[in-house]
Amino acid sequence: MRNIYLIARREFLSYVATWGFWLSLLSVPMFMALGFGMPILIESSQPTRYYVLVDETGGRLEQAVYDQMDATRAEQAEELERVREMAGDLLGDNPQVQATLESSMQLSDDDYIRVSPAETSLDALRPYLTGNAQLETSDGPQDLFAAIYLSEPSPGQIEIDYWSANLTDSGLRSTIRNALRDYMQLEHLVGAGVDPALIAEADDLRPTVRELNPQRSAETAEVSETERLPIFVGVATAFGLWVVIFSVVNMLLTAMIEEKGNKVLEMMLASARHHEILVGKLLGVAAVSFTLLLFWGGLASTGGFAIQQIMASADIPAADIMATLFSPALIGPAIGYFIIGYLMYGAIFLAVGSLCETIQDAQSLMSPIMLVMMVPLFLVMMAIDAPDSPIVAVASWVPLWTPFIMLVRLPQDIGLIEILGTTLGMIAMASLVIWGAGQLFRMGALNQANQDTVKGWFKIGKTKSIG
Repeated sequence: MRNIYLIARREFLSYVATWGFWLSLLSVPMFMALGFGMPILIESSQPTRYYVLVDETGGRLEQAVYDQMDATRAEQAEELERVREMAGDLLGDNPQVQATLESSMQLSDDDYIRVSPAETSLDALRPYLTGNAQLETSDGPQDLFAAIYLSEPSPGQIEIDYWSANLTDSGLRSTIRNALRDYMQLEHLVGAGVDPALIAEADDLRPTVRELNPQRSAETAEVSETERLPIFVGVATAFGLWVVIFSVVNMLLTAMIEEKGNKVLEMMLASARHHEILVGKLLGVAAVSFTLLLFWGGLASTGGFAIQQIMASADIPAADIMATLFSPALIGPAIGYFIIGYLMYGAIFLAVGSLCETIQDAQSLMSPIMLVMMVPLFLVMMAIDAPDSPIVAVASWVPLWTPFIMLVRLPQDIGLIEILGTTLGMIAMASLVIWGAGQLFRMGALNQANQDTVKGWFKIGKTKSIG
């Protein structure tokens, strides 16, 4: 036991005492903050586009376009006002908060400004469209983003000629196309004798949908949004588990190859048995991973507590939501699946590392393992919409995939027999993998086997050369 402790302690300190560990520790919260803040930053930094709109019908189509733009602007103004009121209730009438909301929720036509040059023919506008000249605007000289020509060659047929050198920004083109599509549909119905007021009333009709749970009485049968949280938490936990296991076992693989190449493994074998080294390394790197999880979990709990206080002041059922997120029914299995999954994959990667002399040698053996590890990611996405799919149900019995798929299926009220059966199968598989990896580790550490030995096991037959 002392040798196992010393090896585990050595492995733990060899990672924790490096700058790379602390950088990786802080990188996840940083990237999460960037993930939330980057869309707002990108949206607020979009340049203003200047365009020319030419209506060859005398203004009828132009009016239809701007009527639709006004309707969209009104809808977004209502949404902005609703968000502003909610932010005021939560954070108070803070001018900085209001300014942030204004910048992050710009109205649609603030991004596109129409200009009216003296000459609107395509030949006259082409230099401005190609960047060879700039239009004089109220904001100074500006590039011309697009020139749009609207025409009606025949009754009921509208054509849009959209000239622009920018091939990626389709916002303005889509706005004009959708506006004229709605206009054409309205004109068609009016021409058929339908009252325009009746069309407007029909457009406002919406069904009221109530989602009900048949396992509850009528008074409490309605399904709330918080009841859907376990599914999304299960998906996020499954992906997080996959990322953590993959990152941690990669540490084991890299360290093993380096120690074998530097003859450190041989010195360790002189004072400890091969199974003590195997277990010590697994425990040491497991301690590293739990350090990461404790740090990230502490940050998440602190942030969750702050969010809970804000949500409670807004009469949002924060207690129910937080209870769902931190439910033992999800966290308990997640910890168990992580431990067993880590032991399985960690033992495999240690065995692979002991058989290889360089990273290049390990890549050929890692390819099939990586294919096996990628499969549950696709099955997890399938399990979101179809947790009762036969493919997902059968795949959850594959021990190497069980830790990931079952986390998504647990909130779906699957049977206890299936939970116990898959868990026992996973434990049996983990025991078998650890035993087999221990044998391979011993052979690889003592140079009794290498990657060619493993490849030879999968050969159907051997050809003998005739001398």
